[in-house]
Amino acid sequence: MKFTCQRDTILKEIEYANNFTSQRNSLTISSNILLENFNNLLTIKSTDNKLGFTTSFPVATEIPGATTVTCDKFLAILKNLPSSDIVFEDDNEKMAIYPIGEGTKIKFNLKTLPADRFPELLTIEESSYFSLSQRDFFDMISKTSFAVGTDETKYFLTGVYLEKKDDKLVMVATDGKRLSCINKTFEQQIPDFPSCIIPVKFLNILSIIGAGEGIFSLAITPSSIFASVNGHFIYSSLIIGQYPAYERVIPPEFTYRCKVNVSEMISAINRVSLFVDNSSKKIYLDINQDGIMVSGENAELGDAKEIVQCEYAGPEAKISFNINFFKTPLTKIDTDNFMLCYNTVTSAMAIFSEPEKDYIFIIMPMHG
Repeated sequence: MKFTCQRDTILKEIEYANNFTSQRNSLTISSNILLENFNNLLTIKSTDNKLGFTTSFPVATEIPGATTVTCDKFLAILKNLPSSDIVFEDDNEKMAIYPIGEGTKIKFNLKTLPADRFPELLTIEESSYFSLSQRDFFDMISKTSFAVGTDETKYFLTGVYLEKKDDKLVMVATDGKRLSCINKTFEQQIPDFPSCIIPVKFLNILSIIGAGEGIFSLAITPSSIFASVNGHFIYSSLIIGQYPAYERVIPPEFTYRCKVNVSEMISAINRVSLFVDNSSKKIYLDINQDGIMVSGENAELGDAKEIVQCEYAGPEAKISFNINFFKTPLTKIDTDNFMLCYNTVTSAMAIFSEPEKDYIFIIMPMHG
């Protein structure tokens, strides 16, 4: 096999493909990528047996063929080559990689494994796909994925829940201490599909590969999710488990509402965070009609306090939050102001955009 390709073109695709390889064992075939070179077209495939990736793009084919190479080492080689046309020549279980040009002194020889050892990737019929706006779907991912759990003993919380409700898509993520929920209406018609728990890694990679503009295609089966975006085909196994009844976590109404400017609150949190204890990560909000005093304290360093203006008509209240759990939702709000809503200082609290949009963040306050 022998072909020529511009380095920057193949580099970008190999960076995508590397996300789908096995990172745990570099000696297995799942740490390799498959390169298929026929009719001036290079197809790249990668899989870790749960996730899969395929893409194709034009190259100059001299000798057709197929082989596999270790992805991370192949990627490292590409990053260290000049931005020029590169020759890839596979012969006798080694791939020679070198830039075109007289007098060049750069040449790598990377070991290969036969293409027939590479596993088959999952496929699905084209008719199973439905179209969605990249911008709207990726916005849903951005407003939920940060809230997934990391506790592997609660595996079903390490993914993002997706369901169709009426004519809307609903996406939810929670780790048991915070919850993010967004429901969105799309211009495209959405067929019925089984509700599912999607690995957050798949959604994050989808957002990276997508340009954020235009349409992409999605297909969902009881065990897998597939996406076709910007000339790339990717898929993932779904997380099997019973997702919590998330609607029960969201209070149906709130007694107290406090309106605050988003950027002013984030700025105050950033300053006060210099004195928040690294072990407790606790930040305090003292709320009254004159404003919110944001404070943090560190036994070894001291404390910091800052008052942020607000609109509030309820009684004085002192609430403490995990600083990251409180700040991250604020960075996702796309209005100037937000509403902090609650019933008691120890029960679940909500953060809404103001004016209210199609998403809500629920946070449990810290106690003690």
